[in-house]
Amino acid sequence: MPGTRWSRLLPTALLVTLALTAITVWSASDDIEAELAARAKAALADVGVSGGQVSFSGRDASLAGFPPDKAAQAIDAIQRIDGVRTVEISGDTAPPAGPVTTSGEPPAPPAPPSPSPSPTPTSVKPTDKAGFQAEIDRLLAATPITFEPDTTDLTPDGERGALEIAKLLTDAPRDLKFRITGSVATGSDRKLALNRALTVERLLERNGVKRDQAYSPQRKNSDGASGEGRRVDITAEQR
Repeated sequence: MPGTRWSRLLPTALLVTLALTAITVWSASDDIEAELAARAKAALADVGVSGGQVSFSGRDASLAGFPPDKAAQAIDAIQRIDGVRTVEISGDTAPPAGPVTTSGEPPAPPAPPSPSPSPTPTSVKPTDKAGFQAEIDRLLAATPITFEPDTTDLTPDGERGALEIAKLLTDAPRDLKFRITGSVATGSDRKLALNRALTVERLLERNGVKRDQAYSPQRKNSDGASGEGRRVDITAEQR
């Protein structure tokens, strides 16, 4: 009978339909994977990443064999490809743990612990004449108190050096005083030399040094030929 014949043919038709559908899906999947693989290759080439392999299972990418310094860059390049669903990298160089989806960026690596700060050495101020003279000589050697040629104007370095001396002498014992001697580069301009000493004396007083502890007597001037004489010297004395 016709009805019986159609009932017998129906399962065969369903099987054929399912087989054709499976072939179509399998073929489409192959096409997607091939297209994504080609796009992945181009994306890696664009960012200059090589030395690894990319494979696809559907829209899911698997990365392997990338150098440690290129792994994160490779993941980022693959994630940016339209159509890629997840990215997973295997091996010791994988920056994130587990799959990384294209919905967000991979987590930043933890910051290395900050090294413990080295203890700052504590400077001990001198207490006697010899100690103050040694510290004065050290400061003047590092930053001499110098002047612009033919003037009583301190150079920027000279002013900085004078301020460092002021910090040292602020707490000097009362039984010490400090002689400030000015000098010129050449010749014997005693007035200019004295005025330079007075300039430093006033600067020290303005910055906390007691008025009667720093003084500037008028003395003979040095006459160096290289300009090193445009300075003042300071000598610690016992009262």
